[in-house]
Amino acid sequence: MLKLITLIKSRSKKLGVRCYQNRLPTVLSQKTNSVGRFGVGMVACDIKDYTLWRPRPRQLHINRFTDRNGPSNSDAGSEEQNGEGGEGADWTANDGTVLRWGIAPVSLMADDFATALSVLPPNHHRIVSCVAAYQSHALAFAERHHVENVYTSFEDLAKCPNVDVVYISPLNPQHSELCHLMLNHDKHVLCEKPLCMTEDQVKKVLEKARARRLFLMEGMWPRCVPAYHYIRHQILRNRLGELQHVHCTLGLPIAHNRLALYGGVTTDFGVYGLQLALWIFREVPRSIQVSGRVNADNVDVAADIELTFSRNQIATIEVTSEKRLSNRAIIQGKDGCIKMTNYWCPTRLVTEEADFEFPLPGSDQALPTHYHNRLGMCYEADEVRKCILGGRNESDMFSHNESLLVANLIDSIHAELGVGSYAVTHKVPDLQKEIECARDIVEDPEELASETCRVVQKIDVGETLPPPETQKELAMEATTHTRPTVSQTPP
Repeated sequence: MLKLITLIKSRSKKLGVRCYQNRLPTVLSQKTNSVGRFGVGMVACDIKDYTLWRPRPRQLHINRFTDRNGPSNSDAGSEEQNGEGGEGADWTANDGTVLRWGIAPVSLMADDFATALSVLPPNHHRIVSCVAAYQSHALAFAERHHVENVYTSFEDLAKCPNVDVVYISPLNPQHSELCHLMLNHDKHVLCEKPLCMTEDQVKKVLEKARARRLFLMEGMWPRCVPAYHYIRHQILRNRLGELQHVHCTLGLPIAHNRLALYGGVTTDFGVYGLQLALWIFREVPRSIQVSGRVNADNVDVAADIELTFSRNQIATIEVTSEKRLSNRAIIQGKDGCIKMTNYWCPTRLVTEEADFEFPLPGSDQALPTHYHNRLGMCYEADEVRKCILGGRNESDMFSHNESLLVANLIDSIHAELGVGSYAVTHKVPDLQKEIECARDIVEDPEELASETCRVVQKIDVGETLPPPETQKELAMEATTHTRPTVSQTPP
């Protein structure tokens, strides 16, 4: 009997679900254990090279935010704060300073951002102004999210005295212009990725933010989600051994005319894989190799990117707008690996030992989002508030130098593929082919020499040209005379 009791106790400790409070382990109440009495569940893993349908322990991570209708999770007890949960003390609601947001412009992404703010403490964030090209769109957004000021001009929102920070999410080519506008009016800025379309544009925006001592952050929100912090924690503890390889894919079907508005697949999709590789290896790549496909409008529709780091560490990134890919990432070390789907905002990490779950805060109460897992932007908004209240002009989660590095890598990829402004250096115009195409559109080749194609009047002076016969005689007469020599001496 004594042996049986000992066996049961040891089994429950080994397979029980553990709750992580503020990224540190604490005791999980029994009602949160949704996988059974002993914490064992049949978890279906969708990673191809992993064992499917077998009993696996699961660990649950709880968000670190203050509950909207109750005390903070980090205030659950003095024992947790003084013990393993002490690291999370700085996440409590330390003051009632409200960060006042402006939305420029109203969009699906902005609507998801507003929904993400709704799961945060109401005394920390509030949207006070929004702008949209159509007043009806702005009014609908304002009614949905209780916004006071509605504008149809970006300049009017930039001049609004009640706005502290502006969330910028228009089409990618407009990011640079709007960032300058808001910084010129002393507004802090959180701009969706990419910060700008070229490295030179990024430099100018960063210089302005530093000169005016304003906070500016590229919206690389994956860096702020708890799963990424857990990955960093595992790497620092050498749980994966020496890092060897990062592989990630992201593919979604997008119409080519719409993709051009985003600046191409590298700018829109590739940045997620680039930032993940930099987050894992924490260094500048030694070399880069690229292959891909570019459409007739010089927009990249698919790209295979390979980054080489020191110690033969490699990151491979596959992105495409032509088909759906697995959309997963694998971080491989010598002693283990971590796998995740939807790696721009993962809610589950898969390892050989266990699955780690990171439920998004307020997902059962907040409005549904247009894009998958966009409630995770609440962590990014919380980081912006911490930096602004701390008097900082950049975040350690994704610094200005990293924005410059990512822009440099994208420029290098575009140069290799011959995208956009780099296309002229890779494609030499075929004049003979252009002439043949021009002839093809004429039904009758003789029509080119007919009177229907000649100019019959000088537009600048309004004089009528002489008949065709007279023109031919004048032309023959001109050819019989020697052309005068042009003097090379300036007058």
